[in-house]
Amino acid sequence: MNKKYSIFMAAMCGVLTFTGCSSQTNTSEAVTQEENTAAVVESTEQKDEEAPSGLVYEENEKLAAAVDAVAYSYVQSSLATDNNKVVPGAQVLVLKDGKIVLKKAYGVQQAFDWTSGEGVLLENTVPMQTTTMIDLASCTKISATTQAVMKLVTEGKLDVKEKVATYLPEFGQNGKENVTVEELLTHTSGLPQWRPMFLYCDTKEEVLDYICNTSLMFEPGEYYYSDLGFLTLGFLVEKVSGQSLDTYVKTNIYEPLGMVKTGYLPLENGIAKEEIAASSFGNPYEYCMVDEKNYPDFGYDCTEDKEAFAAFDGWRNYTLIGEVNDGNAGMGCKGVAGHAGVFSNVEELAILYQALLDGGSYNGVELYSPEVLAQFTTDRMSEGQGCYGFATGSSWMTALSDTAFGHNGFTGQYITVDPQNQIVTILLTNKMNAGLTEEHMYNNLTDFAKAFNNAVHNEYVAE
Repeated sequence: MNKKYSIFMAAMCGVLTFTGCSSQTNTSEAVTQEENTAAVVESTEQKDEEAPSGLVYEENEKLAAAVDAVAYSYVQSSLATDNNKVVPGAQVLVLKDGKIVLKKAYGVQQAFDWTSGEGVLLENTVPMQTTTMIDLASCTKISATTQAVMKLVTEGKLDVKEKVATYLPEFGQNGKENVTVEELLTHTSGLPQWRPMFLYCDTKEEVLDYICNTSLMFEPGEYYYSDLGFLTLGFLVEKVSGQSLDTYVKTNIYEPLGMVKTGYLPLENGIAKEEIAASSFGNPYEYCMVDEKNYPDFGYDCTEDKEAFAAFDGWRNYTLIGEVNDGNAGMGCKGVAGHAGVFSNVEELAILYQALLDGGSYNGVELYSPEVLAQFTTDRMSEGQGCYGFATGSSWMTALSDTAFGHNGFTGQYITVDPQNQIVTILLTNKMNAGLTEEHMYNNLTDFAKAFNNAVHNEYVAE
């Protein structure tokens, strides 16, 4: 049974109420954040007996209580100016030894409307569910692009040691002639970390041309996390497979596993807005990144883009629901890109990452071979590389175990995989709906992810 949630006004600033027994949705008058920084979500759990296809659901009540305590501290409907860790809604799921031992949702899909320029607390809200679709942001890198590359390598259609220009001849210019697929996967290609390509491009073809005409910024072999590298991998998948990236992952990975909702462009693929959590109101963070006049030294150096920024009129001035937040993916690539763009939920991602724990197969469907999986998940950080596609060493990962790997997403997403202990933890949120802080940043949820993983560690890993 799905229990409901309510938004209510706390009597005193800083009070947070958290329960597990609300049976109806209450409403409150709409207020701005400035008028009331103590508005909170009365978060109740969504708890049902169904599990994703092929997975058994056996809730660990002790773990559930521990994660409830974590959510108590982080899931709120209002962003208080002195608290940079709150989020309107969240989903959590834990896999252990092939079973789902925790599956919960907290808060609401959208708490605020930012149309007026201030965060207006909504009167009528929709409870967050474990099936609510959420913008994965950079978790797309491991949930789509890396998955696709592993499959193509397994099929003998792609060699990670080969030069990118072997598959994309137009890429081999401006110093990129010898960049390998492996270097793209390990963020050691030397490509720029980020560029505001959406100022210049509004099709995938134009983005690819932009990257091909871009010079290296760093010495190949040095680690610099690069969105351009994974954008290139997405184009490489398309060239090798002969399919668009969204079609390839849908037909070769998601649908065979029974992941019927996961994918790019949810609104164009039968997912209603009511099933999707809100993210940002437009792209205010990226606006600050490229506005060198009013926000100098904010993010990457975009001084060379001043004229393009002044001429650009494509900013999205509405709440993004079902549109990818990332500007280069959403405005530049029209929603389909190798570094961002996939929407999913904890229930369907559980299937994908159980397949990983099972060596690349699930319910008789083989995505990639155990040998290729081992190649991709070997930690080469001592060599300055890390895994292929997957990240390692972040504090929120090591809170689960020292051998864990995974990825996070800018929209507030965290996926952690620990094959040694047969554990996967997934935390998805709609943190961007809380708006920017006074420093023009989104809430940092690293502590939330760390506390969540630490609770799982204490239950299953700690001796």
